[in-house]
Amino acid sequence: MKFAKSYIGLLVAICACMFACTSENGQLTGTVTDTGNTIALGGVVTRTDGSRAVSAMVRIAREPSVGDTLAEMDYIETVTNEQGMFSFDSVMSDTFQLAVIDAEYQEISYKPRATVTKGKKGTVLDSIQLEKAAVFSSVLMYENVVEPSVVVGDHFKVYMPGTPFSQSVFAGDSFSMLIPAGEWWLGFCPGDPQIVARLADSGVADTLIYRTWNMDGEVKSGDTISKGPFIWSTTMEVDTLIKLEEKKRERAYLSGTVLCGDTACANVQVQMITDLYGFEFVEGDSIGFVMQTVTDDSGRWVMPAPEKVPHDSLRMEYRLLDEEGSVALAGVSRYVLATEFKKKDTLSIGETNLLKPSVLVSGVKLAFDGTDTTLSDNCMANSVVVGLKGTSHFVREMVCNMLKIVDLPAGGHDIVLYSGDPKVLKALQNAGVAFDDYVRSAHVQLPKNDTLDQQWMTFEPITLQTEK
Repeated sequence: MKFAKSYIGLLVAICACMFACTSENGQLTGTVTDTGNTIALGGVVTRTDGSRAVSAMVRIAREPSVGDTLAEMDYIETVTNEQGMFSFDSVMSDTFQLAVIDAEYQEISYKPRATVTKGKKGTVLDSIQLEKAAVFSSVLMYENVVEPSVVVGDHFKVYMPGTPFSQSVFAGDSFSMLIPAGEWWLGFCPGDPQIVARLADSGVADTLIYRTWNMDGEVKSGDTISKGPFIWSTTMEVDTLIKLEEKKRERAYLSGTVLCGDTACANVQVQMITDLYGFEFVEGDSIGFVMQTVTDDSGRWVMPAPEKVPHDSLRMEYRLLDEEGSVALAGVSRYVLATEFKKKDTLSIGETNLLKPSVLVSGVKLAFDGTDTTLSDNCMANSVVVGLKGTSHFVREMVCNMLKIVDLPAGGHDIVLYSGDPKVLKALQNAGVAFDDYVRSAHVQLPKNDTLDQQWMTFEPITLQTEK
């Protein structure tokens, strides 16, 4: 496999990129249209335990050549059936690259130069035996440039140059790729071919559009590799951007793992909660969940630690949506103290197991000192904010009304209550009023997949008395 590494290195050094990263939905990628030498192809895939590989991805691609693209190779893709068999209507030649990826079992096969034997029923391959894949995990980001000439967006591709191994990622998200044993390069580029073309037209060099990084040493079957974050940039004249980023990085990174029962949970939406009490909630009638990243196939996520933590700790909130877009599972991490962060380090905050969400139904009654003439007993004149500490779930409601908060993470929480008037809240904070005097809290236990009918809470408005 050392030849593969040196050959790809040669491509990185001397080739100009001719095609964008454009493989989508298993369709033929790039601009290959030569079908003059088409032949039928079929085969069967077997896992390491001897069973047939069902629903494994099978990709065939042209062999790379000098002058070919530095981005992902053009390929055709199909999946194996219930018998582990696959077939293609045509391929471009009788020698090609063949890649098989079984994501469920994390097994893989790669033949950089596959050959076939023509039989009576067409072209067939010998049984393809999978082996344990190596898992490469990282985070992809891009440099924020003031007034950029081309807005690249958040969609990128990561790939192994000269091979059919690639996948789509979004900037800021963690990603995980199954790769074969060997010595490889990693590449990354904008995922929209129109953006790639605009960058090229604006004079950006191909080596800056298609960034590459040489994986250190030989990757072995079953390895788990974590590097990064990787930075896509058109202003830094280096191919090993990861090393430069690690050198200048000042903030810590946080990571964690999300489970659904006993298994890793992929595609879970993640939000970092630093405003534990929802004090930044100044408009509208509720705060909404804001997805900042998603978990990869191993249930893992990675995010940069915040520069500021207002209340000396933060929390991660998770939710998994079903096919209809409803919240199927939800959860929150432990509280993470700001003192746990260390520069140039990644802090693992541990595992969180998701549960079916809960619902809270409650109401707030007005209570005040009747001798205080500055206060009104009119419910419509007094609003409150109610929410769960360390989550995105805060609502504003008039007192005397019932409220309902849905899609809550089940388990123990502190429910908090304070004035819904932003001006009043700001005045209390600026005056240095004791926190416990204007924020009320009570512990609740939310049942999973059920509703908690909380008894009425009371709210006593607080005023600032001016000295005369």
